[in-house]
Amino acid sequence: MAPMAPAAFINPAVIHRSAALADPPRPAFVYREGVALDGGLISLPFRIAAAGTLSALQIGSAAAVGARPSIRKRASATLTRVLPGSGFGPSPDRLEQWLWGMDVNATTTSGQAVHVAIEGDGHPGYLTTARMMGEAGLILASDDSPDRVGCLTPSLALGVESVDRFAAAGLRFRVS
Repeated sequence: MAPMAPAAFINPAVIHRSAALADPPRPAFVYREGVALDGGLISLPFRIAAAGTLSALQIGSAAAVGARPSIRKRASATLTRVLPGSGFGPSPDRLEQWLWGMDVNATTTSGQAVHVAIEGDGHPGYLTTARMMGEAGLILASDDSPDRVGCLTPSLALGVESVDRFAAAGLRFRVS
């Protein structure tokens, strides 16, 4: 298990805020996420190194965010030199070729196991995310958008009843 990339410290806060703002508020719960690095014994050293590298990058990022301005400027300058600039990404013909999946496993307070399998078409960072944002905008602009207002997280703003609309964005959800 490795930390979720790119930033495991973002999602838990959003999930807990959603639970607190829900009507009625959800009871306290434990939430954690990670990336399963499956493989056999031969790949174990590589998987441990990958998990360690992801952990170190996130610890370093968190430290840089909380550092003095002079250190943040140096870190920013280094990242600007090392990382690709804006507009860099896969060619348009390669965006459609991606198929990806994600599994979410949960246990209810009564001990019932719930599994959600999510499958998507298109590059997850470039194409699918843009499609999801477009579909979310259409949901919020429609007459049948959820009757919620304020500074909300996506799940509360869009509501569970909107999940089927994301099929237009190339997403499929299966709950078991």
